[in-house]
Amino acid sequence: MTDSANRELFITMLTALGQKDFDTFEACLAEDVLLEWPFPVMEGYPLEQRGARWFREVLEVSWRDFDPYAYRIEAIHDMAAGDMLVAEYSSHSRYHPTNAPYSNRYVSIVEFADGRISRWREYLNPMVIANVMGAQEWSAEASGPVTPDAAA
Repeated sequence: MTDSANRELFITMLTALGQKDFDTFEACLAEDVLLEWPFPVMEGYPLEQRGARWFREVLEVSWRDFDPYAYRIEAIHDMAAGDMLVAEYSSHSRYHPTNAPYSNRYVSIVEFADGRISRWREYLNPMVIANVMGAQEWSAEASGPVTPDAAA
């Protein structure tokens, strides 16, 4: 894929995700996509996991208590290797149980293969999640199965 096609796919994926259009979101990911979070998102959440279906199922459960996300892309940086990009973006939503606003910032390194996202490494601030959801809710158990064993 070209750099512009990769950009468009990333934008399509992020837009669909924000709108909770999980069918379009999942279609943008390779079936065996490698998902990575170098900083723990929440207690019990894996640092890496494979699978578009796994990620979709986790998000469908964990995002029930949130309004759709309004994502804002600040920058997309093409890499020398045409099958990668780095994206800087933010999200803006509301957490229903407390009516608290939720906003976070992200940097993602995204790789592409065969017209889909094959690897997505996302850096975000996990303390924002903890502050919005509260200490009792800030665990993977509130979001459904997230461990590799549960996804198998």
